[in-house]
Amino acid sequence: KAVVSTQSTGMRNKVLEQLRARLQGTCCYPAVTDQSGFGLHAAKNIPSQTTLFKEKPILSGQYSWGIMYGYEACHHCLKSLESPLEMLKRLTKEENVDLPVPDLAPSVVSSSFRFCPECHIPFCSEECLKAAVERYHTPVCTKGERPHPLEKLDELWRNMHYPPETTSLVMIVKIIGLIMTSGKIPEAFESFYQQIEEGGNCHKVLNQEFISKLDLLRDGLLQIFGGHPLVQQILARESFISLIALIGMNGQGVGTSSFADYCKRAHAIPLTKDEKDELEQRLDVLYDKIYEESGTFTDVEGTGLYEVQSKLNHSCEPNVQVKFVSSNDEVSLVALRDIAAG
Repeated sequence: KAVVSTQSTGMRNKVLEQLRARLQGTCCYPAVTDQSGFGLHAAKNIPSQTTLFKEKPILSGQYSWGIMYGYEACHHCLKSLESPLEMLKRLTKEENVDLPVPDLAPSVVSSSFRFCPECHIPFCSEECLKAAVERYHTPVCTKGERPHPLEKLDELWRNMHYPPETTSLVMIVKIIGLIMTSGKIPEAFESFYQQIEEGGNCHKVLNQEFISKLDLLRDGLLQIFGGHPLVQQILARESFISLIALIGMNGQGVGTSSFADYCKRAHAIPLTKDEKDELEQRLDVLYDKIYEESGTFTDVEGTGLYEVQSKLNHSCEPNVQVKFVSSNDEVSLVALRDIAAG
């Protein structure tokens, strides 16, 4: 990902310094080459299953189709707001379905949930609501207006971008809100926006039919937010097309599921072989019912932009794996096998 051979030496060095600061105290360090762009290297021998680092995203956003189909999640961190049983009932469409070991699935603590007082979108905690308001939410809040122009744009987006999605209108609007709140393009975005300004690669990533449909989306966003000079800049036609492509290229898919978390806890409890076999069979039956009714889209899904993780290079034989062990958009990079220093 994020090959930056077209970037200036000055920009490369600046990004490298930022990455070194972010990775200080971890077991890896950043490097860049003309052939493969940025990448991470092991600073020492790393045993299998070691967590190399954890990282919160610059921004994350839930996919539009998931929101429409009732995948309830925190608007800020994408944590599922359903209990395991609630998620199971929704995905199987069976009200009488039950969990094999109910004690492992405590109810979601809805008393900690918070809602924007104006548009009523949900957050898992006071901390997430506060972070959203301080960083991006206030200038893009729909303020409860129904129907809001953003709802019409979201329908337009869904009609032009069917699952599996690579970004969403939620992410685009959050980026606009972030820029309007700060009055500048955030420093962490510099390596992304350098490519947006240079352009070129976007037309190879997006087909021409999709690009032509983006003009309708761009026009709608300009009507809503176009009074801000920096927003006008990123919504200029070529910049906007590049922005969509670059979110797709640099964004990391995020998946959270209270039911999947429940299954991990169930697998971890000490059982006899017969008890474990019985548990596996019951969970398999539940997953079969989920796939029959809801297909493979079982998680709260979205995308996140990560300053460090986005600099990892793709491999068909990866030695690390991205995980979301905190059940939100915090990414953990975990070694799949022993990694030698260098």
